[in-house]
Amino acid sequence: MRPFLRYLRIALPLAFLVLAFQANATGEKEPPSDICSLLTPQLLQKTLGQPFGAPEKSTAPAAYRGQPSGTNCNFSDQKSGSQGVRFIVYVDRSPAEAKQTFEKLSVFFPAESKPSGIGDSAYIDDDHAVHVLKGNVRFFINVCSDASDTTREKQARDLAIAVAAQI
Repeated sequence: MRPFLRYLRIALPLAFLVLAFQANATGEKEPPSDICSLLTPQLLQKTLGQPFGAPEKSTAPAAYRGQPSGTNCNFSDQKSGSQGVRFIVYVDRSPAEAKQTFEKLSVFFPAESKPSGIGDSAYIDDDHAVHVLKGNVRFFINVCSDASDTTREKQARDLAIAVAAQI
């Protein structure tokens, strides 16, 4: 019985290490408690060329019954107030749930294009807003301005890349 106990003392900690490594093998980080901080006024100014204030935060309704609600972060430019960015974030219970919801919602917001290199999956809708899935996080960025559709789409994509890199 003693050799078995010695084996168990070695095997259990090793098993926990393996499980811990696998849980973080994807490299995904926990989102911050202030989810709006994933998109900062400084990043917005750098990308859109205008100063932005802190976001107005509100609760975004759950996509489907029984799912967690999200966070709606609305930014306005500080000069004219004519430029804005809508950033909505959902943190689902699991990557599988996030992926399933992301795919279901793509029916309501059809993809015009699917850029690569943003999160696990991403698409641009017909309003030139970007929808992104990364791990158990889903987010949406829409740049509202008088800029051309191509410019707004590029700005939203650049912002999405920066946000996804933090998750």
